[in-house]
Amino acid sequence: MNKRVHSATHPPRRSKERIRESVDDYLKAIYTLGGEEQRQVGSSELAARLCVAPASITNMLQKLAAEADTMVVYERGYGVRLSGSGRRRALEIVRHHRLVETFLYEVLHYPIEELHDEAERLEHFISERFEERVAAKLGNPQTDPHGHCIPALDGTMPDFHGVTCRCGLPELQSQSSASF
Repeated sequence: MNKRVHSATHPPRRSKERIRESVDDYLKAIYTLGGEEQRQVGSSELAARLCVAPASITNMLQKLAAEADTMVVYERGYGVRLSGSGRRRALEIVRHHRLVETFLYEVLHYPIEELHDEAERLEHFISERFEERVAAKLGNPQTDPHGHCIPALDGTMPDFHGVTCRCGLPELQSQSSASF
């Protein structure tokens, strides 16, 4: 049996952390599906992307839209798009994901087909200090191993974004890594 043992150094993950991960996943998916033009994303489209029941999507979007510092603009039946703060957070998560993929590939020599799933797990837990050190160690890369642009710290994309990068294009290696 592979039971996880919890101790003072490895406490169980708290529900706040799981909620934050879930919110981050929603924001990243809305950003990815809505694209740079920030189009409205339908609940069914989001449900398919996240493999979550449509009712759960609606519930989460209503909660996110009701927060004081809302990260989404949501109206039932019309879809959702990111607010300014939601877009900034989504780009931060995209940056973490793509830097982690690049680190795993360049430094730890992970096979390209394993990068996405591992980065999905790690992207929520890296500190800003770790992010800066990884970026510096890698020479501040502008693309990940899949050819997707890595957002800069200020949330901007490289000048060639959408021109010569693979952002938004179907991934040849793995459909699951297509746009993250």
